[in-house]
Amino acid sequence: MRYYWELAKHFLRANSRHGTHSPFVYRLADKVIYAKAGDSAGRVILPPVFPVRYRQLMHDLLVAMNIEMLETFSGQVGSAAIWVPLNAGALHELLEQVAGGTVVIVHEPYRARRKWRALIADPTIIVSIDLFHFGILMTRAAQRKENFELRYPYWR
Repeated sequence: MRYYWELAKHFLRANSRHGTHSPFVYRLADKVIYAKAGDSAGRVILPPVFPVRYRQLMHDLLVAMNIEMLETFSGQVGSAAIWVPLNAGALHELLEQVAGGTVVIVHEPYRARRKWRALIADPTIIVSIDLFHFGILMTRAAQRKENFELRYPYWR
């Protein structure tokens, strides 16, 4: 029941691409998140444990960010992008990943809301995108710190 309550709250708070004041995030929302599924040409390797229902959207997002492989969290810095459930990594480990230039994809951030809020409040995280079912954390040069809540495109 709590899941549906959190989903309803997220839906009411979240924006679509309109109301997004970052050109980078607006472009991701417009050209990838809310575009037709499978329009991106490119190959991305996703971990076998990555949830099937998010695969196409994640593939398209990573292609748009020029990332060829999404790895599962192992604690080592150096991957272009990692996928992690919030309960799998310590806060400082995830912040080290982002500080090292890794894009961190968080599975179901609503399940560990306190940890998610602590992550997006940290100055290391410049851009966070919360799609409810997964969140994206990254650092970007020449952009001010912003946290975005976008509606997940259920029609994809």
